[in-house]
Amino acid sequence: MQGIFDGGLSVLAGGCWGPGGGAGVRFRGGVFHAFVRKKEKVTLKAMQAEAKLRRKGISRFNKRWRSWAQNRLRQWDLQLPVTITSETQLMDTQYISTCVQKAAALRKHDLQLWYNYSQRILELKNDLLPEQLGYILWGYGKSSYLNETFYRGIAETVKQKLPEFQSHAIMSLMWCLGRINWYDQELIRSAAQHLLEIIDTTRPSDFIKVANACAALGLKDPNLKASLSKVAIAKFEEAMAQQFRDAVNPVAVGCLWSDEVTLYLLERFRRVFITARPQHLMKAFESAVVCRVHAPQVWKSLSYDAKQFYVRLSQRYIPDKGQEPSTLHWDVSRHLADLGEAHRNAFRWGPFQIDIGLEELESDERRRCLMIDSPTAFFFGTDRYLPAKQLRHKMLSSLGWDVHRIRWDDWAELELDADKKRDFLQSLLKQVQPVGDDLHDRSGCTSAEFGEKLKKFKNVINQTKTAEREARESTIDLDL
Repeated sequence: MQGIFDGGLSVLAGGCWGPGGGAGVRFRGGVFHAFVRKKEKVTLKAMQAEAKLRRKGISRFNKRWRSWAQNRLRQWDLQLPVTITSETQLMDTQYISTCVQKAAALRKHDLQLWYNYSQRILELKNDLLPEQLGYILWGYGKSSYLNETFYRGIAETVKQKLPEFQSHAIMSLMWCLGRINWYDQELIRSAAQHLLEIIDTTRPSDFIKVANACAALGLKDPNLKASLSKVAIAKFEEAMAQQFRDAVNPVAVGCLWSDEVTLYLLERFRRVFITARPQHLMKAFESAVVCRVHAPQVWKSLSYDAKQFYVRLSQRYIPDKGQEPSTLHWDVSRHLADLGEAHRNAFRWGPFQIDIGLEELESDERRRCLMIDSPTAFFFGTDRYLPAKQLRHKMLSSLGWDVHRIRWDDWAELELDADKKRDFLQSLLKQVQPVGDDLHDRSGCTSAEFGEKLKKFKNVINQTKTAEREARESTIDLDL
């Protein structure tokens, strides 16, 4: 028999490759079959499934394919072996930035861990490189860790080193500010200006995230808005379909982009919607409504096919888990029921989320709704409304709703007095807001005043939860 060493390959009946057969490696179905660890076996099966899905996606839907794991590792992973629970005082700039990135990617929500990171970062902030600041800001945005002292301290270093930021770092900065709703118009304006200076080296996906963050954080400079709109279409042309689907953002359409950019966004999304997930479809639906109400001249300029696409999109079922009512929401609902007001809680009307909708119509046949403004409806540590809240308020008002708002600080002032709460709701419902009404901010309060209000609100919410639990326990029927 000719063997493997003399130019041949021996294969015995029922055997496998190797000198004289025996227990070796078998080739079956495109993957070498051998005794492997369970983890490696799962990995091989996943690779097979992904390859099959890739072929199917390309052949049926003509999609460009990249797995989420590849995308995540290529952009956000630092290849440095670290232990995230190491002593922070022993960490240098490279080690601490890698630990922050790893902890955020693994979704570690240990408050003490992030507090220790924050203290060490503030000690090393002057030695951090722009790339390291980018990974740190990405990690804090991913974890949504809120510490006013940390952000105020790191903001000074960011402003000094902002001219050295490249594509990933500027994206991480703006994405982090958008995640925590940080209000700093000077920093936002400087970041937008720097983005225009490095526009040629900015990745399309990073440009989209920065632009959406500028809109969400309320960029007000009209010259910067116009400059961003001039370079936007050329940058969008560089983006693949799966990157472009994030560009269709209702807040950006309503607060940032020019008519030309809005027209381009709505036209192109119709051609790439096959790559969109439910959240992208919902944002596209809302963007079309914003365009129809806020910029009717752009809607008229859309092609017939585009208009029909968004009309069909409005009639399509789009999965949406909605919002879970908060304790404040249920407290308001309970006192409305005591007043005999028939209402519906937490439902979707078109692309918009309604907190409380009243069943009874007004004399002019307008519907009334109550929107609950918790502290997350405002910029962090302030009483300034987020641009997204202001835009949706104006949209609902323009579409025929009489929108009333209940702010968390107003409700906290009523404490647990049921009579005061009912009187407050009665006086609120007697008011009639004009059509197309804007949502205005109140006069600003200091950080100390805001802290006192927030502390009082938390105490009232805790007392409300305790009262509700006691009421439920007292009504339990144990008669078996």
